[in-house]
Amino acid sequence: MEGRTSERDLRPWLRVLAAAAAVLTVLLITVGGLVTNTDSGLACPDWPMCFGTPFPKMVGGVLMEHGHRYLATAVGIVTALLAVGALWRGRQGLLSLPLAASSALLLGAAFRAGAVQYATGEVPPLWAALTVAGFAGCALTLARARGDGRLASFALLLVMAQGLLGGLTVIYRLPVTVLVLHLATSMLFLATAVLLWLRLGTAPRLAVRGRGLLWAATGALYAQIVLGATVRHTGAGLVCTDLPLCRGALWPSGVHPAVHLHMAHRALALVVAGLLVAVSLRLARAGVSGVVRALVLALPVLVLVQIALGISTIATFKETVPVTAHLLLAALLLADCVGLLSLTAPAEVAAAAPERAADAAAPPAARARPA
Repeated sequence: MEGRTSERDLRPWLRVLAAAAAVLTVLLITVGGLVTNTDSGLACPDWPMCFGTPFPKMVGGVLMEHGHRYLATAVGIVTALLAVGALWRGRQGLLSLPLAASSALLLGAAFRAGAVQYATGEVPPLWAALTVAGFAGCALTLARARGDGRLASFALLLVMAQGLLGGLTVIYRLPVTVLVLHLATSMLFLATAVLLWLRLGTAPRLAVRGRGLLWAATGALYAQIVLGATVRHTGAGLVCTDLPLCRGALWPSGVHPAVHLHMAHRALALVVAGLLVAVSLRLARAGVSGVVRALVLALPVLVLVQIALGISTIATFKETVPVTAHLLLAALLLADCVGLLSLTAPAEVAAAAPERAADAAAPPAARARPA
């Protein structure tokens, strides 16, 4: 009885931690956008320090870049507490020990590798190998965890990977592939944090039909976010400055690949917008209520604002405010979709659950079937 009471007592605290992780991540993504949009990505020439100190003078680009690191550290601390708490609540508290040891190895080796690289210009193989070993240890712990403990441990692994990708952007001077992976991982972490927050709640899942469309819309949205990051970091954002055409054509030919990348982002935007509006209409007609209804009604509004911000990004030649807001809205759209996936269930599964429960509660004679 005492163990069950302790588990119940942990749930609200874990939910607060998951909500804090999600909110801080939205803020982190927004500040990360400002770092890129103000060209502050290399304001600190080293990692994890900044000019050899964890507390540099916070002015100009250093304020943006190192402030972003401070915020990422806060997300990491909250996620670590969440992972340990979720493991203890799931009666897997002992797994927090190898998880903590592997995380310490991973981060310690990575920080040392960063310091040596800044001093010598080369990444030390030993410390790089120990970083990989730390990742492997975390992955093994993750494989043994269950339920919310596994999901929270996965979130911790994601946030550490996110931090290391941030370090690699500095060490290798903003390589496009790492920058895109950096954003893709941050969005995946946001989705995981939102999912944990809602799973730890008590709201029942509403049975709806056609969740396949919601899954398709969410997947397409995530692909569009990654494609948008590729457009931004390859400098393809302003290769087309006219709307709705591009260089006077619906889709120009015989042009630089960056133009095709830009146009692919525009085309996928229309597909994603159509899918999200279709999801909203379908779920609204299903008569959903409460938080699900609020999320459903928010979808088309967020889509319209996002389209307006995309247009504004081109019309203002990538002014800081619309470009950063465009990234923020993408994060909010993804959180909305993940929320809907978490708070709904397939109608077929929901309908079958009471029948299975009634059948299990029936006496053996009643469950018997005639030959």
